[in-house]
Amino acid sequence: EDVSADNDGVPDGVRLDCKIDGLGSRFGRIDFSKGFSQWWHLSHTDIHLPSEHTQDGRRYDAEIELKHFYSATAQEAGVNNEVAVVSIFMNAYDDAPPYRFLDKIICQWRRKEYEVRKECGMQPINTTYPGCFPLKRNLRRKTVEQTDELDAILQSTKRAVKNHPHIRTAEDVIIHNDQHRDNPNHKNMKIYMDAINWGPPEEKDWEAFIEEQSKQMKDEEDLYKRLKQMQYGGNHTDELHEHFRRLYQYDELEWFNYWPMLGVRTEYYFRYSGSQTIPPCYGNFQTESREETNHWRVMKDPIRIHPRQLNEMKRLVAERIAPKGSVVNECQPDTAAKVKRDPITNQVVDIAAARPLQEWHNVHFKTFCECKDWPSKWPEDRHWCTVEDISERFFDKPYNFGW
Repeated sequence: EDVSADNDGVPDGVRLDCKIDGLGSRFGRIDFSKGFSQWWHLSHTDIHLPSEHTQDGRRYDAEIELKHFYSATAQEAGVNNEVAVVSIFMNAYDDAPPYRFLDKIICQWRRKEYEVRKECGMQPINTTYPGCFPLKRNLRRKTVEQTDELDAILQSTKRAVKNHPHIRTAEDVIIHNDQHRDNPNHKNMKIYMDAINWGPPEEKDWEAFIEEQSKQMKDEEDLYKRLKQMQYGGNHTDELHEHFRRLYQYDELEWFNYWPMLGVRTEYYFRYSGSQTIPPCYGNFQTESREETNHWRVMKDPIRIHPRQLNEMKRLVAERIAPKGSVVNECQPDTAAKVKRDPITNQVVDIAAARPLQEWHNVHFKTFCECKDWPSKWPEDRHWCTVEDISERFFDKPYNFGW
């Protein structure tokens, strides 16, 4: 919503209206190391196919980017470090079970696709996805009042987009200000956040939580392999996919903002200072300085996903329709990807949407944080760190799985 109750009466800020009455609007947040004393808040999540980064020359099937903004302004921090990304690779393996959180994302993505096509007067897509099915039990028992409340929230969000069409995330506000930083008549737009975002950290036994997540994912892998061999002849089918998901997610899966950092099962990463990869590519180069840069944390291991999940994401990107009201290609096919289709079936075979690779230099301050820097809470990491020979650990066994 527009914030117009400022002292000067001028609407110079935005409040991202994604809250539910009684709960407020709470951003995910994370603690970065290396000189940052305040929280980094989660702005939004992007998924790129294939990956934008390579690791030792290897490009992965996909990359998830958790976009963050610093909780202290440039003026408060004394240095213009306001944007950061935690990046997680995804790679498809035939023996990997469908990753449960990714299924949730895909189903929401498909739901949005259906809504856009419906608003544009287009027929629904004629393909199905086995991980998606109606919500169960109490989540289906929404009262009329609850439905009306959700509709009101959606309408409020639409009004905010209409008043500021280029402002959809907290990161957009920062980029908007950066684009006008040389304009003497520009007044910086502000982000207004609920007080809950400045509270103390959640009281949680994170070591026990991570141990539990690690065990659950291993149990899921074991169950998937047994089901595949004993009931489905060693083949992954849509029936197996749905059977597997129903066993673990008969009710709607509880959301977790940092779901990719569970699936990756590592705490170790590559760190560097650079720019964003999406125009206008925030990150104004300062010689021998880390000022005005995008701070990257690229996790060393990929999330293991199933090829069925990868193929559905490729289809969703390839067949994207610009929504009603879009200033570009309204209700028309609108994807930035180069799409390769089967000449006979016309099905999507592959897509390419990654931008050209950029070389790294010393000014990027690239560092690899691993075993010698701190002991990880993930059992998989601790097992990987038992490999004492550096060359063996880095090159022969670079991941904490598969050996």
